Amino acid sequence: MYHHIRPGKTWYDTAGKRIQAHGGSILYVDGVFYWYGENKEGITGYATGEKCRDWHHGVRMYSSRDLYNWDDCGIIMVDEDPNGLFYPENLMDRPHILHNPKTGKFVMWAKCAGKNFETGNFGVCIADKVTGPYRFLHEVYPEPYHAGDFDLVEFDGRAYVIYEHPHTKMICHELTDDYTNVSERVSEHIPLPYPPLTREAPAHFFHEGKHYLLTSGTTGYFPNPSKVYSFDDFHGEWKDLGDPCVGDRDENSFCAQFSSVFRHPTVEGLYIALGDRWLTDLSPDMPDMRACYERLFNPAAEKLPKGFNFSDYSDSNTSEADYVWLPIRFREDGTPFLEWVNKWTVEDFKA
Repeated sequence: MYHHIRPGKTWYDTAGKRIQAHGGSILYVDGVFYWYGENKEGITGYATGEKCRDWHHGVRMYSSRDLYNWDDCGIIMVDEDPNGLFYPENLMDRPHILHNPKTGKFVMWAKCAGKNFETGNFGVCIADKVTGPYRFLHEVYPEPYHAGDFDLVEFDGRAYVIYEHPHTKMICHELTDDYTNVSERVSEHIPLPYPPLTREAPAHFFHEGKHYLLTSGTTGYFPNPSKVYSFDDFHGEWKDLGDPCVGDRDENSFCAQFSSVFRHPTVEGLYIALGDRWLTDLSPDMPDMRACYERLFNPAAEKLPKGFNFSDYSDSNTSEADYVWLPIRFREDGTPFLEWVNKWTVEDFKA
């Protein structure tokens, strides 16, 4: 039984199995916390010497009453049809769920891109209960954009999907009243020329009258510095506040990528950044991956040497990925920041 949150340590459920809820988020329903995300069980990357055929094994959910100890609720969405968006061989990332107060439905969105990244759309599913089962509703094409990493946000009676138009900019799209589609209200933000500069993995939170968006650079599973942005209006100006990670010696977000921010419903001021430590086998002689990605995507940069292979520096065995959950703190001027802690508790933040 756990009594702390231990960033970067392997986390097991109450049955003694690795928790598989990557790119995850938390919902709080009727006094219970529900953590869900990508089930990467058996997704071994190149670890067996041959690239793993599957990308995921569905969306998995866990429940808890203390945020430390988690019961496995099972797979809440997966496709058995090879043509389905949630079929294991098809890319499916970062599921997010909102409860719609008008329809009473739980609505799940996920980034879907086929077997070879040939599409960039959202798969939308609905359920009557938070634990599902979820059924596929339809595919959303956010034309003229493509769906990259995203967050699903509910605020002041409206809902939004904030997503990366891959390798170029962030898009903020308002949703329809039932949360199952995009509306015509849309805006563009943070235009940047190419990876690793372009931002992905947006994670929204709201604190004392200000919106914030925690973001990652674009270097695949290799970690990089985070940046946080602030704004007053979803469709207004977004301000770059820089890297929120304090004491991050290697400038890699404590070797993690954050996928969402959870505001604790009963502990005032406790915001938790949920991150994944995707790669646990990084080579000690690894080159500067940000420079490598710039050489890959910047047309004016010197090209990577012939035979260079990113898989030489990690086998991308995401079945062994760990979690980095850190509390977000705020300076006197309201600016958010994160510091590394080896272990912490919710009780640390109770008045």
